[in-house]
Amino acid sequence: MNLEKDRISTAQMMMLGLFSLIGEMALVYPAAITTGAHEDAWIAGIISIPLGLAIVKLMVSASNIDPTKTIIELSLQVLGKWVGGAVALSYLFFYLIAASTYVREIEDFMCTQIYEATPGGVIRFMAIVLLVYGLRLGLETLGRAAQIFFPFFAFFLICLIVLLFPDVKIERIYPILNTPFPDMLHTIMFGVFYPFGEICVFFMVYPYVRKQSNTNRSLFFSLLIGGVALNLILFLSLTVLGAYFSEHEFYAAYILAQRVNIANFLQRIEALMATTWIISTYFKTVLFFHAFVLGTAQLLKLKSYRPLIFPVAFMIYGLSHLIAKDIIFYVKEIPSYWVDWDLTYAFAFPLILLIVYHIRKRINQNNQTT
Repeated sequence: MNLEKDRISTAQMMMLGLFSLIGEMALVYPAAITTGAHEDAWIAGIISIPLGLAIVKLMVSASNIDPTKTIIELSLQVLGKWVGGAVALSYLFFYLIAASTYVREIEDFMCTQIYEATPGGVIRFMAIVLLVYGLRLGLETLGRAAQIFFPFFAFFLICLIVLLFPDVKIERIYPILNTPFPDMLHTIMFGVFYPFGEICVFFMVYPYVRKQSNTNRSLFFSLLIGGVALNLILFLSLTVLGAYFSEHEFYAAYILAQRVNIANFLQRIEALMATTWIISTYFKTVLFFHAFVLGTAQLLKLKSYRPLIFPVAFMIYGLSHLIAKDIIFYVKEIPSYWVDWDLTYAFAFPLILLIVYHIRKRINQNNQTT
């Protein structure tokens, strides 16, 4: 039974893919990458782009086992009822925790940087209301909204990048290639799986894209642009703030926006950076929310996922508070484990699905010939 009736175009998929890749990474990516590679973080970032696209290629190949089915349905079809059910439950758990974490990040950012006297629960409740509203309107409406908001997002991001170039000092990335190989390798893995691995949410979106001959190529192109944009922010953070402040400022990109000063006239444009971040994080969060409710409905064989939206919204509201004691906890503790999750859901499980599928396909072919 097809629980999702909406369909999105290839262009809408590109916008959603770009938002999902950048998402909350727009603010936290510089700190996450610089922690391991320091001045060489920009090198690790460049290397991570083609490797990240290779991971996306693996996920697309897994989805093309049956392009009309989500990862929940594919897991049950390829791996069987019990093993496939366990893999499906694991994906659902990740989608739920991810959505809750992004809501918490919205709360912490707004409460520490903009609305400092506002209770976190108020910000969290407002975010949940917007997520529920968007999800109730459906996937097609979200795709159209992404097309509408993308020009604003691109304009604000380009403004930030262009206006910061006068403050760039290349000497801040010296010395080059001074990072030990194990640290560099760990940072590259971080750069691959932290942003690109979370495209695994598209396992729940890809079946509902109106496929064209250039659909996959368009997805890769949008993710390439997103990867370049993230690494431009990283490069600016290193050359404007320096490696030390990039590593120790969790919201380095927001601090970058505060540094813009053109002739003492155009300055303090951090509100544009905040708007860019909120737009991208909203669409990323709502896709994970959608993935969880749709996947749960498919696993439980419900007739519709819409009755689950409000109960799951309350669950996310509570989990987003329980997931971490404070911002320091998930800045220091969560990222190292999060990369392992991304590796599991974007690389390990899709690879297992492909291997098992081809083994079973070959066995069936041999049985037919004999």
